Amino acid sequence: MVFMLCIVVLMKSNKSMTLYHKHYNPKTKVDEWHRYPIENVMWQGGEGASINKGYDKANDVSIWIFYDENEDLETIPFEIGDFVVEGIIEDEITMQSDIKVDTYNIITYVNNNYGSYNMQHVFLGVK
Repeated sequence: MVFMLCIVVLMKSNKSMTLYHKHYNPKTKVDEWHRYPIENVMWQGGEGASINKGYDKANDVSIWIFYDENEDLETIPFEIGDFVVEGIIEDEITMQSDIKVDTYNIITYVNNNYGSYNMQHVFLGVK
């Protein structure tokens, strides 16, 4: 446990990302996608093949979003099933297939909003 905490402290932001959050609109009876650009994230993983894990598992991405670098993090609605894109994307969409770059669906969401402020973060596992 202490080892993991030390790793989180030493991590530096290396990317930006865009979260697309699905929201059902009861008036129009249609799913809508809300876009949230997020700067300063630690993005590890992506496309590739691995002898040990196989092609599918090698595409997994781990994302850490730190509270001390993203002041409005509490207002962003992360949910399993939403998807993220590497970089800031300006496209408004009506379905996930509207995005023409690689998308990653959120399969793990952990809000680590406890402890000292510079260690608080959101962890996303995406595939």
